[in-house]
Amino acid sequence: MPRDLVPDDGHLVVHDRAGARLPFSQGVMATSLLSTGLATSDAYRLATLLYEELRTGGTREIEADELVERADALLTAQAGPAVAARWRAWLHVKRVQRPIVVAIGGAPGVGKSTIATRLAMRLEITHIVTTDTIREVLRTVIPSAVLPELHASSFELVRHETALPFSGFDRQSEAVGAATNAVVARLCTEHRPSVIEGIHAAPGFLSRTISGHPTKPIVIERLMVEPNVELHRQRLAHRSHAEPLRRGDRGLAEFPTIRAIQAHLIEQAEANDVTVVDSSGLGELTQSIVDEIVSSSGGDDDVT
Repeated sequence: MPRDLVPDDGHLVVHDRAGARLPFSQGVMATSLLSTGLATSDAYRLATLLYEELRTGGTREIEADELVERADALLTAQAGPAVAARWRAWLHVKRVQRPIVVAIGGAPGVGKSTIATRLAMRLEITHIVTTDTIREVLRTVIPSAVLPELHASSFELVRHETALPFSGFDRQSEAVGAATNAVVARLCTEHRPSVIEGIHAAPGFLSRTISGHPTKPIVIERLMVEPNVELHRQRLAHRSHAEPLRRGDRGLAEFPTIRAIQAHLIEQAEANDVTVVDSSGLGELTQSIVDEIVSSSGGDDDVT
């Protein structure tokens, strides 16, 4: 059924800025509210409350701008003016139409994949690019005789006994990072936002190489770490049982190397002014990323 031919079945109808008549979706509204850092349960509760408030007041059809005003008023009353301001600023960013690229790097077992997936949902981003996938593709087209580091595991490339123990790991990350950046550049050309996740998302590399793209993408990088050694070990132990195909058992066997890789990535992040975070607070991480995106887009005047 065409978007502008919504049946008159008693549901709340929204007139968007293009003139189409669309059914109000509590799920879509809740997803939009997640960008403020609200907990998922709170976002859905407020979306439901908004719908019930409109229906109780006799509203059957509403303009998109009026819907934003009503949602803003509800957010201000229920969650506070700071949350409402962050939501308005996020709407402004989406209208700017600059591609958004969020990169989440980190050593194995720190929760990158989980956080990247949840973060993508909160920011309404549908493209998640993993550097492990890019590496597998490269291995099919670049023989080991040309780039041997590409065909070794990240653990094997760390040589603790040498003067430059991470030189092989860095060469692998550079090769995978270059290919990943080419994918990101294509997504930017198509104005598609993306989340990049993986051990090869070397802190600072993406920002340096993609910042000159003609679409002027907003690039946000974070390095995820697990500061607690025992908790890090437990995460890998859980993976070995819950996700055996991801080889958590090998991670446990190489745990000292994983910790060394994390320390190396932290050094790179500090050298390139990339923020280091842990996975303990998804809401706070979302807030910090949204605030940085808003600031980069020129919409920070709306944020308190």
